[in-house]
Amino acid sequence: MWALLSSNVLQVVGLTKRYGEFAALQECSLDIPEGSIFGLLGPNGAGKTTLIRCVLGFLKPTSGGAHVCGLDCKEQSLEVRQRVGYLPAESKLFRLMRGEDCLQFFTSIHPRGDFDRSKRIAKRLDLDLNRRVAFMSTGMRQKLAIACVLGCPSPLMILDEPTANLDPSVRNEVLGLVREARRDGCTFAFCSHILSEIEELCDEVAILRGGQVVHRGRIDAIRQIHRLRASTRRALGPADLPAGAKLVSGSENELVIDLPGTIDLYLDWIRGNDLTRIDVEKVGLSSLYHAHHLPESFPTGGSSS
Repeated sequence: MWALLSSNVLQVVGLTKRYGEFAALQECSLDIPEGSIFGLLGPNGAGKTTLIRCVLGFLKPTSGGAHVCGLDCKEQSLEVRQRVGYLPAESKLFRLMRGEDCLQFFTSIHPRGDFDRSKRIAKRLDLDLNRRVAFMSTGMRQKLAIACVLGCPSPLMILDEPTANLDPSVRNEVLGLVREARRDGCTFAFCSHILSEIEELCDEVAILRGGQVVHRGRIDAIRQIHRLRASTRRALGPADLPAGAKLVSGSENELVIDLPGTIDLYLDWIRGNDLTRIDVEKVGLSSLYHAHHLPESFPTGGSSS
């Protein structure tokens, strides 16, 4: 049907999942290169969980497909799950077990489980493994789930909101554990509503909206986007903008555009269009994310950097 690129641990092509008239995913395509930490962003209902469930074979897509390590996620779902470590947003742990028993159980059933590794991770997260799950706080249960999953290092690790309910110091430790696992050969799909985490940790990011990838780009490129606001003597449209610029809003007297790269590349264009009262700021991931979820202020349609 389509060829897998050997450098991609995950490849999704045209994935669609419909429930009657409702499309949870619409022609969703993305790939995650081997050895990367890839951020998946989007509000609740954007399609992230549906995408993950299709990749893991828990849901059958309406059309399109996905491969993990060259394996078809629909036809070879068991083999796929043997190569994936998955932390769901709401982990279910055995409440009557002690923490150490949970680690023992989950690492024993995964082909790449490492009980000693899980215990070392739990120790770094300052987790009491003698306590029963039922008597753990929400944050403690999250630490336990992280230790279970990261104790099974796999070619693809999918972490959905891994730092939810954790204090800042523990969050930093978790991000450090992810970086270390990447150095050991794991590739990550990292979902988080904390945009600063994505910007700090990830190499690339994809923004989902309405079941579609509306933007994809490298974090280092996103950091170089500048938003320019200026007064104009005439209305400027898309055809008047420099190459690569995106029109955010414009009127006869005001212009707001996003410019990739350093601002010195556009000085001649600024002078040539008699812009005044110029204000320039770096966009960053937060501004880009919110722009894609305000349809009147930013065009949809995927882009790559």
